[in-house]
Amino acid sequence: MRAPRLAAVLAAAICALAAHARADLYRWSDADGRLHVSDDPSEVPPGASVTVQPTHAQPPGAPAAPAAAQPQANPRPVLSVAPNGADEAAKGTGRVHVLHFQKAGSDISLNVMLAERSACDFKVDTGASLNTVPRWVVDELGIEITRDTPRISLVGISGKPALVPVVVIPSVRVGTVYVENVEMAVLDTMSSGLLGLPFFNRFQVQIDPVRGELRLTEIDLDRVEGVYGGMGEQAWRQRFRQLRERMAAIQKARDSVPEESETMASNFLEKLDREEAKVQAELNALEDRAQQAGVPASWR
Repeated sequence: MRAPRLAAVLAAAICALAAHARADLYRWSDADGRLHVSDDPSEVPPGASVTVQPTHAQPPGAPAAPAAAQPQANPRPVLSVAPNGADEAAKGTGRVHVLHFQKAGSDISLNVMLAERSACDFKVDTGASLNTVPRWVVDELGIEITRDTPRISLVGISGKPALVPVVVIPSVRVGTVYVENVEMAVLDTMSSGLLGLPFFNRFQVQIDPVRGELRLTEIDLDRVEGVYGGMGEQAWRQRFRQLRERMAAIQKARDSVPEESETMASNFLEKLDREEAKVQAELNALEDRAQQAGVPASWR
């Protein structure tokens, strides 16, 4: 019997990388998972996780649009992005960081220092369910990626799923912002990184595309409703679902080998045994992490 390739059996298309939208648009999903797009920031509901495509800066001397009540001399579009409960959690935490971002087309780009050693440009996407880092940065930092390194399933622009490594960066510094132990998926095909919701969950975010400012107000994550260990419900469910689907795929591959062919496929079965042990270890570690963070059992 011709044994199926292990990689073909284990790959699962679970998590899609955020695609770029048109400029001057705000993208968010409602509670039912429906995608909404608008060029009016006032239409974004409070607490929504928003992917921001900034507008171009207003030319000097351009006339200001009058407000409904009292006109303002220099109105500036400012979009607030925060997880549920962040307004309350921000009270008393105090520290505000003002970052100046670069505009690369429709993207917000920040220069980020990782582990105090490697500098890299990172795109900002507050709607992305994970952070990503280029492989060259990981290599430069000396972080070793082995067969035991945890993986997550991603679907790239080509539409083909791939299991990519997930590592913990010791520290991430952006201007005055300093965050330790930031989890990131490692991508071989990208030259820049991406900071997503797991990073920005630590802050109440205001984006001023005219001034090119990103204002981050530190919040108390323990007081934010629906965020545990820096991740929301969707991210936690996704992590557990991916690992369980990988376990199911391994069992399906094992069951597909006829008993009379087990000797011929012994090498293949040994690979399945090793992969099963690896995925089980990842699942156990994720369960421990969720337990420590207080993640509801129904999310796991």
